[in-house]
Amino acid sequence: MRSETWQRLLSMETRDAVGAWHTRIFASELNARRIKEITSSAKQAREFFRNSEGSDNSVKPLLSFYGVASLSRATLLLLKKGSGEASLTPGHGIETVGWATTLSGEISTGLTGLESLRIKTCGGLFSEFMRETNNRMCMHVNFSSVDWEIAYDLPLIGEELTLGDLLSRIPDLLNEYKRIPRVSNHAYVNSMTYTEQDGFYARVNAKMFKTFQDSYEALGFSAKYDGDWCDVRASKEVFSAKPPQFMHTYINKTFGSIPTLQIVKPFESGTRYSQLAVTYLLSYCLGMLARYFPTHWVSLFSADKGDRLWPVMNSAQKYIDTSYPELVVELIHHTLDKSEQFGA
Repeated sequence: MRSETWQRLLSMETRDAVGAWHTRIFASELNARRIKEITSSAKQAREFFRNSEGSDNSVKPLLSFYGVASLSRATLLLLKKGSGEASLTPGHGIETVGWATTLSGEISTGLTGLESLRIKTCGGLFSEFMRETNNRMCMHVNFSSVDWEIAYDLPLIGEELTLGDLLSRIPDLLNEYKRIPRVSNHAYVNSMTYTEQDGFYARVNAKMFKTFQDSYEALGFSAKYDGDWCDVRASKEVFSAKPPQFMHTYINKTFGSIPTLQIVKPFESGTRYSQLAVTYLLSYCLGMLARYFPTHWVSLFSADKGDRLWPVMNSAQKYIDTSYPELVVELIHHTLDKSEQFGA
């Protein structure tokens, strides 16, 4: 657990800070019960993450997912105007699709098919978290602090994704993903600008972008190569209607402090997800694999046949534990900064 991040999150466990934050955002006061709901979920989140850090690999993903879910619950209750936790829809808001079939038969065969495991969104915590956070992406273009944001359209309930869809789009997994080997679906952004007149421009790593260039050209973006770089452009209209999918590194930061911006291959459905959402979905996959298919999960790190994906999964777990609390801190404080700026 990164002490600085959790120190900043400690305010979510205090009555005074939570009440003051909500008042700054909505210009209305929370009652004592609602504040207790938020601080209680925040306390649970800290304990789940703390226990996950010291736990064996056999249970770590499940404890971590409960930490993600609790922290998400606290965040959405803070950002939710109106009724509290009694109005929330029961359930995770995500469900597995055909995992028993995919993982039937030989354990080694199941392990080699982990990337094809499918999940589907449904009513519950995840969908309500997406709504209350407005599927917002806090952006680091030039600074360690948030200097821009983008709010993607809310995904439709019932969207399906695979574990491989998620893993291939997380920049912090690049080194382990290449060793499998697999093709990563993201490219480093060297510089980026946007204006109403000139639209969107980004200079990206040419070799990395070329693997999914066609997916952006199909959306109306243009790509022009210049040695090791590729200049990607889109008009204001194209960017507004079909914005790029972005992600950052949170473990491998530039100068140790700036999350590195990456442009990512769009998901097949065309849906865009905030980095919070992608990380939440990934944590669910690992948590449910450890919980409901422990034989496969334990075999993955026990030097059994078919265990090639273990370094990636291990790296993914470290990414979740490191990045999710930091992503929540960014979202909350950027929301507070905006509300102060515009006098909300």
